[in-house]
Amino acid sequence: MISDQLIKTIFSEIKQKDPDTVLKAFTDNDARETMKYLIKQDHGTVIDTDEKADYVIQEMVGLGVIETITKQDENVTDIVYNGRHLIIESSEKPDPYIYTDKVIDDDYINSLASKVANATENEFTAKTDILEASIGYLRFTFVHKNRSNTISGKVTTMAIRVSRPNLALNDDNFLEYAPIEMKNFFENAVKNRESIIIAGQTGSGKTALQKYLVSFMRFRDKLIWIEDSAEGHLDVLFGDTKDTLTWQTGPNASITKLIRTALRFNPTWICPTETRGSEAYEMMDAVLSDHGVITTCHAPSIAEIPRRLINMMKKSFNFDETAMLEDICKNFGVAVHSKKGVLNDRNIRYLSEVGTFNPDGSVNYIFKQNLVNGKLEYTFYDQYKIAN
Repeated sequence: MISDQLIKTIFSEIKQKDPDTVLKAFTDNDARETMKYLIKQDHGTVIDTDEKADYVIQEMVGLGVIETITKQDENVTDIVYNGRHLIIESSEKPDPYIYTDKVIDDDYINSLASKVANATENEFTAKTDILEASIGYLRFTFVHKNRSNTISGKVTTMAIRVSRPNLALNDDNFLEYAPIEMKNFFENAVKNRESIIIAGQTGSGKTALQKYLVSFMRFRDKLIWIEDSAEGHLDVLFGDTKDTLTWQTGPNASITKLIRTALRFNPTWICPTETRGSEAYEMMDAVLSDHGVITTCHAPSIAEIPRRLINMMKKSFNFDETAMLEDICKNFGVAVHSKKGVLNDRNIRYLSEVGTFNPDGSVNYIFKQNLVNGKLEYTFYDQYKIAN
């Protein structure tokens, strides 16, 4: 029997020697093989068989049920533990469903939280009661049971966003999202370096479209991608075909600070994955200094985007709102809205609205699409002819 203390010692040694491999090993088999080699190299007298090495690796970086779920169904997008059940969302199923293959309880969730906290060198206690961490293509959020308020008792809750390193929206499936004319429209917009803002609710495909737009960028168009968690995977998706720098926010590196820093790197494009606060002001500075920006935000329609951005800026800055409205409308060349729905018993994402702004914030619509009676119906407007 291999003691827990030995496993902790081995894990600590490998983390110190090769921390990147440890994080990758949670979701990557090649990284696990590297860990196995390191274990046998340093502890081969005790861990002297593949079975023992596999056991140690599973104890260190195995995710148990979560690993099983994500391997069995590559379409899983979200996993949530609500204190009673594990709820799974898949892009191929119209509704979330309860995982029933194994009973999941608070002990398992706390054990998983402890493993994630240890691997990412974070704390998860009654005092530090929210843990957010990214490992591989999984983004974890845990809320300590002290924050729980249920009749059934105090429980830790958890959400996992599954963001695999692939283009969820791509050339092969674009026609499920919008007609081919809009693919050509977006490609031309990127080549013309139009700043683009994509609105929609959570899970509506905003980031998927944002990453797809990156695919149209040329190598000479340097891109700085700014994200809260490691979800873009641009290095994996595009390799050396794009000149990309990917930055992640942190305690001493806010989105605002990273946008300001990005200007010193002489980029063609700056792409904050989401704009939700006063960083909108710095983002507008980037746009006004002739940098292309592609970002996303939460808004119910493209008509609401300018006011949404202004309200974000007002959290930290004072400015002439009329002048700012004109700047937003003049310099964001394309506004987009994406939606999600259910079609033929499948979750789908579809392009809802595309347009441009007038100086007063009103919209010149280029394209609209709606889900009506089980099918997608779209309309092109006269503005589309002008844009093309």
